[in-house]
Amino acid sequence: MIRTVFRIPRPRHPLARLAWIVVGAIAAIAALVLGAIVLAVLVAGGALWMLWRALRNSTQPPSANAETPRAPADTLDGEFTVLPRPLDQRRHA
Repeated sequence: MIRTVFRIPRPRHPLARLAWIVVGAIAAIAALVLGAIVLAVLVAGGALWMLWRALRNSTQPPSANAETPRAPADTLDGEFTVLPRPLDQRRHA
């Protein structure tokens, strides 16, 4: 059985231990700050995108279908396409 263990030996000198603690704290703080910056950029970008879409959609004129009367609630409304031949024949053609 092969045992592979990767361990960084702890320094024995107290100042070296303190230096490793400081380096670790700086790395953790840097990761948190970088994450906060990325989050802020994503939120700002999403807000700008939503604002751009809202402004773009408000400048378009209303469509002609906006004034058409609505169908009763129990009516199913939709569109369809007439196929030139049955589906089972289309696959083998």
